[in-house]
Amino acid sequence: MTDYKPIACSLYDVIEAAAVRRAALDVRIKNEFGESELTLTVLDLFSRDKQEFLKAEDRSTGKEIILRLDQVLLLTDRATGKEYSS
Repeated sequence: MTDYKPIACSLYDVIEAAAVRRAALDVRIKNEFGESELTLTVLDLFSRDKQEFLKAEDRSTGKEIILRLDQVLLLTDRATGKEYSS
């Protein structure tokens, strides 16, 4: 079993649209190390073992990262300034 909690479809749609546009997102995440903030360019969305993930480029380091979508607490689309929460 997994502790994965699916995210709202509306939040998934925002992430998917950002991936298509290659838009920068400010993302607040929570994981086993606590909360952190990243600026990402979403490259892809995918599912594995009944969990949803995003693959993104961390804009501060240029490194590719993978996040489980239920780690996302808050998204801000840099182009529009709109915030979306989980």
